[in-house]
Order: sequence, then C-alpha cells, then structure tokens
Amino acid sequence: MKKLLSILTTGVLALSLLAPAAVPVQKAEAATTANWDVERYGDRVDIDGYLDRLSEDEAFLKKAEKSIVNQAKGINFDEESTSKSSAEDRSFTYDGGTKLFLNRELDFKEFTLRSEGENVEIWVANDLSFPDDRPAHVVTQEQVDKLRDEFDSNIYPKATEFFGTPDKHDGSKSPLPGMVGLPEGYYEGSDKVIMLVDNIIDEGYTNPSYPFFVAGFFWQTLENYIDRNIITIDTNSWETRLESTFFGTTIHELQHLIHADNDGDEETWINEGMSTFSEYLGGYGHDDRSINFYLDHPENSLTSWDEHSGAATGPETIADYGQVYLFTLYMNDKFGREFIRDLALSEENGINGVNKALADEGLDLDFTQLYQNFITALAIDSDKPGDGIYNFDSIDLRNLDVTVDGKTFKRGKTVDYESAKTYEKEGVPAWGGDFKELAFKDKISGISFDGVDFLASPWESVADPKDAANKVLWGNKGDEADNMLIFEADLSGVDAATLKFDNYLDIEEQWDFGVVQVSTDNGQTWKSLANENTRSDVVEDGYPKIKENVPGFTGNIKEWQEETFDLSEYTGKKVLISFRYLTDWGHNDSGWFIDNVEIPEIGFSQDGSSTDAFKSLDEILGKYVEYTVTFINEREVGNKKGAKTNYKVITVDPFNVTEKDALNLRQLFKDGKNYMITSYAAPADQRSPVDFSYEVKLKKDKKKEKNNGKKK
Repeated sequence: MKKLLSILTTGVLALSLLAPAAVPVQKAEAATTANWDVERYGDRVDIDGYLDRLSEDEAFLKKAEKSIVNQAKGINFDEESTSKSSAEDRSFTYDGGTKLFLNRELDFKEFTLRSEGENVEIWVANDLSFPDDRPAHVVTQEQVDKLRDEFDSNIYPKATEFFGTPDKHDGSKSPLPGMVGLPEGYYEGSDKVIMLVDNIIDEGYTNPSYPFFVAGFFWQTLENYIDRNIITIDTNSWETRLESTFFGTTIHELQHLIHADNDGDEETWINEGMSTFSEYLGGYGHDDRSINFYLDHPENSLTSWDEHSGAATGPETIADYGQVYLFTLYMNDKFGREFIRDLALSEENGINGVNKALADEGLDLDFTQLYQNFITALAIDSDKPGDGIYNFDSIDLRNLDVTVDGKTFKRGKTVDYESAKTYEKEGVPAWGGDFKELAFKDKISGISFDGVDFLASPWESVADPKDAANKVLWGNKGDEADNMLIFEADLSGVDAATLKFDNYLDIEEQWDFGVVQVSTDNGQTWKSLANENTRSDVVEDGYPKIKENVPGFTGNIKEWQEETFDLSEYTGKKVLISFRYLTDWGHNDSGWFIDNVEIPEIGFSQDGSSTDAFKSLDEILGKYVEYTVTFINEREVGNKKGAKTNYKVITVDPFNVTEKDALNLRQLFKDGKNYMITSYAAPADQRSPVDFSYEVKLKKDKKKEKNNGKKK
C-alpha cells in the first residue's frame, strides 16, 4: 500500500501512483582511459577522500607501521645522502638541508629544503624521475620562490582568515625517531606548513599512457607520523602549469589540512565543496572542466561521494567535484561568504550543518528547498522566474569554456539532456537529479509516477560462508553502516521466552559490532541485550554510535555459534527485536551472518532463506521515501532579432498533487519544451538511490509512453 494514492484529474492531466512495466536500461559504453576527453574534462584526479579512508582504517594503519619499520632496517640514518643534492643541481641556488620524509607510498624519500617563507617550507624531492625512460620532472629555484611568495601573500592568509588556522605542529612529537632510529628531534623545527614537492606515485607514474595525474594531496597519516602540517604537491609541467594548476591545488589542499584540524569528521561532500570553493576564494577562477563533466553527467548524488566508481559507464568522480563546487558557489551567491564560512566552521555535519546555517541566518527555507532551487538553477541558470533563485550570479553555465581539438568555444547550454540519457543509472540518486527532456511528437496530457514506500533493510539472504548450499542472513557492509533487521515478537501470552539464533562473525574487532536489541515502544527507543559472548570493549577512538549501542558481538570466530538471550523481562507484551550491524568510518571485514532465528515459546522460527518476515526501521516508524519532481517549461518568445527564452517552474510532491498543481501543469505542457527533474530527498544518513518509474500520457489516441525508455 502506498503512502498516499492520490488520483487527481483536472481537465486532461492526471498524476497518480501507477505501476508501468519495466523497460530495459539503456547502456553506454564503459568509460576508458583511451577515450577520455582530457581537453574537455581535464586530467587531474583527487585522492584525498581515499586517503581519508585509509587514515581511519585500523588494519591499513597496522600494516603501514610494520612496513615503515621494516624498510627502515635497510637505511643507515647516519650516512650522508648519496642522491643528487641541491648543491649539485644547477636548478637551485638555495639549500636548506636534506631530510627523509614519507611519500604517498609511505616510503622514506629524500627532500631538500629549497625555499622558505613566513608560513611555508618548500621541500623538493631529490629524485623526480620516472621508473622508465621518460625525462625527470624539472623544478627550478625561480618556480619554488614564486610558489612561496604566492603562498605567503595570498594562499595562506586567505585560507586561514576564511577557514581558520591549523593546529600547531613543530615535529617535536613525531613518533618516527623512536620507531625507526632517526636522530631524536629529527623533524623538530618551526610550525610552518611543510610543502613536499614530488613526482607523486600515481597510475600515470608507472603507465605513460594514463591520462590523469594526482596534482596534490593532504594526508592525515603523514601529519601523524611527522608531526608537521604537510601537504604534497606534484611536479607535472611546472613550466606551464605552476600558476594555472598548482596555485589552486595548493589552496585546495591547505583547506583540507585546516578542515581536518577544525572539523575532522565532516562529510566528504562538504569538505570537498570547501576546498573547491577555496580555489575561487584565492582568485584562481572556476574549474570549467569539472563543471562541464558534471553538466554532461548530471545524475550524481550531491551527498554520496564517488557512488559511480564501479558503474558500467565508468567512474564519475569528477562530476562530484563539479557538483559540490557549484552547490557551494550557489550558496555563496545567494547567502554571502559569511554563510559559507559559518558552514565551514560549523560543528554540525553534512545536511544538518546546512540546515543549522540556514536557521542561524534566519532564512525561511530548509535543505530540501535549497536543493530544489539549486538543481533548477543548473537546468535554467536564469534570473526569471523566481526573483533570481534559479540562477548563478558568479558564473554563467552557458559561457563555460569547452576545448575540442585544440579549439576553445563556449558551452552554449546548461545540463546536457542527451548526455544525461546516455549515462543514466538505475534509481533516483539521494540528493541528485534524474534529468529528463519530455520530448514527444504528441502533446502531453499527464504523467504518472511509481516509487517505493519505505527504504528496505540492507540485510540480505546470501550463501552461507561455510556452506554455499545454505542460505543465511547477512548484515551487509559499508562505512558507517547502521543496518537493522527487525521482527515483531508477541510475548503477551507467555511467562518465559528465549531468543535463539546461530551466528558467524567476521567483524573488525573492537571497531565494528553486531548488536541484538529490543524495543517496547514500537521502535522509538532500543535496548541492547547481553549474554556471555557479547562485549562492550570498543576502542577509545571508536565510532560514537557504536559506543552508544554496545554490548554486542565483535571479532572473528571460525565456526557457526549458537547464541541465546533471555527475553523473560519482556513477557506479557508485544516487542520488536532487531539485529543491528554497526560499522565505523573505515575498514570492513565480511560482516555478521545469522541463521535459524527462533523463539520456541511462541512458535516463531525463521531460517536465512529470505528477509520477507523482517522489516526495516523506516517501515516500523512509517518514514516514507520522499521524492521531489520539478517541471520546467522553456519557450522562445519574440521575433528572431529580439527573441528571448522564458521559463516556468513548478515543483510538486508527485504523490500528493493538489488541484492547483494539476491546473498549473496542464498549462505548462501546452507549448514549448518541457523538462522534468526527479530527486530523492533522502534522510541525512542515507546515501543509496531508490527505485522510481514514470509514465507519460499523450493526447493523441490517449497514447502512453512508459518510462521514456528507462525504469527508474
């Protein structure tokens, strides 16, 4: 049963919840490095998000520490450097000394201090070569001094004034000397930012045909080992790209460094939005290439970072950068820079941080309305209608530079609907747009929608990890997972009750937990149960939500194990019982597996062959999936010489259409071009897309076009 079955007919328009037949997905060829359009979309890739995850991955950090110690055994720290030093390098006139730092691979590498300013030390790797016969990168004294001066005069003051100052680190607390035998106080010095300039080891480092390179990064792990504020900048083509690429990259990475100190648990999309905005703040302009990529691949979630990394049509991470930049720029245009600064410094994260900033400014809109305005601005970028809420002030999307075959021209459009169709995906993204042009030979008389009522539980029925012929329940995986599998237990007619089930654990010990919980108030609150095998020893730096919900199961067991919980405390009433799998920010093991769930006293018994007998928390609480649909009409008015484009915009809840909505839409569809943008207004903790389908009704012979070639 849908949350609201609204069948409203006014004239010829009807919007309702119908269930049109599924239509196969149109597939685009997978994006490959061979056909990547570097001219149009650029050649930079960012690894900050990936490195952030590694910094939270306890298993990785243990391996990294072991690797650092092992490689140090082959280094004589008392020997003088035998690699090419600055004294022998005619590119430089300044030699501030050579030290060993950790590079992107966490290998020790020699860097020489080439330039020092008021706020920065620039250390250039002594070896900028490749592992093949390509010529080594070249960096000169003039270039590092130019970057130093830009850092001191523009990058550092603008970044710190706007985003705050980083924590002070002077190297005195570096653990490396004690770990590997470096001299005591080896990294001790000032608290200036260290900039490591290196030929960063990325895929292009080992593969000359690879079209991308990592322009720079901030990595908390390096800061933790060296006890200095550190950013790393690549050396690709400094002779032509120092100002156009690496000035912006430097302030981008500095913002990440500052954000890590001031708001280390911020969501990636906000953090990256601030770093991309910092490039604009520094005076380095807009990144036309990532914006072009986003407008050509618009079906991307704002809040779920890199969700298409494994898509058949290829990864679309660059679209994520284009989108978060435009969203941050849009907020800057409408609310001012102080709003952006307050958001950057807010203790609230993600959507909650945006809502708090809106409330603090006394603005009469929430994140949902803000996002609807933003995504409409992407489509029309016009100051009419809406008194300017549907346009960008600081950028003209139609005027973006696009380069093809060495020739640069203007984009000439906003969202590319044909490209959007080519690269469309299953489902409507969480806080992302499904962009459609409603182009038919016949007039539109109505549209019907079908969506899901509730988010399903992430738990699945999968093959038993110990016996592939058997099916069991699995809690799924993912960072910051909170996956509940709930069933009702009617204990009103018994005096004693026992919950029994078999479980198999492969859960990151003391970091991730599986908990068994009971609710007596229909899911509003939950109490975690304990038995002889549950634990509460979460690591000190563990995920807060996990700390709040233990005791539970954690660690690894080699065989299935039966668990028993006494439910006698809850007899005489109906209760809800949940299996809840909770993970932290980083590494996941294979997870929590459950089978043969039973409460013998009431005859309840479920094996792992299906999840049908269980519910999600949203279903229990009646939290329906919320969709928003925006219709846009575009018409050319006036003669050729004085012609201009007029837009009309109507946003509706597709499952609660008023008569006024229906009348407005009937008028909208009469003439001109029509477009539809559908979004999933997801709760702050949800990232996955949801199913959605639509059916277009045409006037001629009451013809119907189902899904326009795509099940959503």
